[in-house]
Amino acid sequence: MFPLERIEDIKNHPNDFMLLERVPLTRDDVLERLPLKLADAVPGERLCAVVFLDTETTGMSAISDKIIELGMVRCTFSLDRKIILSVDRYYDAYEDPGCPIPPEITVLTGISDEMVRGKHFDDSTILNFFVDHPLVVAHNARFDRPFVDRRFGAIADNAWACSQREIKWSKIGFNGAKLEFLLQASGYFYDAHRACNDTLALCHLMHLYPEAFAQLIDSSLSVTYRIDAYRSPFSSKDVLKEHNYRWDSDKKVWYIQVNGEQEAIDQVRFLETIYPEAKQEVQITAFTAKERYRS
Repeated sequence: MFPLERIEDIKNHPNDFMLLERVPLTRDDVLERLPLKLADAVPGERLCAVVFLDTETTGMSAISDKIIELGMVRCTFSLDRKIILSVDRYYDAYEDPGCPIPPEITVLTGISDEMVRGKHFDDSTILNFFVDHPLVVAHNARFDRPFVDRRFGAIADNAWACSQREIKWSKIGFNGAKLEFLLQASGYFYDAHRACNDTLALCHLMHLYPEAFAQLIDSSLSVTYRIDAYRSPFSSKDVLKEHNYRWDSDKKVWYIQVNGEQEAIDQVRFLETIYPEAKQEVQITAFTAKERYRS
């Protein structure tokens, strides 16, 4: 709660305090006013839909765990100006996973067995959110997409984007990329770790920083290349780490993902400076936003 008794201190020493505002879209009365216009459309511009999505689950495995809460916000954006024009629809619901919710999940999310008992998602309403194949955005798409694909197979062909990984937050002035941190650093707070609030908060963040949203749209339209450096010498591991390569423990290979064909070519040339056989040994896999973050 705001310390009203310290208002005089705040007035006298404003540099010693920071005031946080609740994310406007998470206020109780906002959802009753949808659709909510954020900007006017320009005649002739291309309009597209985006769905901000978040899940709360019984655990980390999309194979053995289940979604217990799904939150979605559907918006209209300008493909030409790459800004959000309106917040159109919202969905939030619980689903009974058919098993007890682990205590640590209840502590994290506040979702109890009693809250989900006998509840089910409205599949027809959910599928209607995706009828025209909107871009799906999650702040941790690598986690959320496998759960959604498994539960709602009919929307598995949609393009996905990750607002945590595909936006260069450091270039916008942030030294972290967690959703709660980004909003707090921007002067906002919300009740985190609930799918309903996380999606609304993410939507507000993308409206707040149109340059971030533009990066996300550009990334979703680009082709990603995964470069697998097979048979790279063990002695090169530190150099590869320094150049942002990661170790794939399943494939037993160092790899990197880059956007654009030229960046992929540059990576192969870089690997050739480490070991001459790279041109023959390196495997390059191209994929679009429709394939990204699949299980």
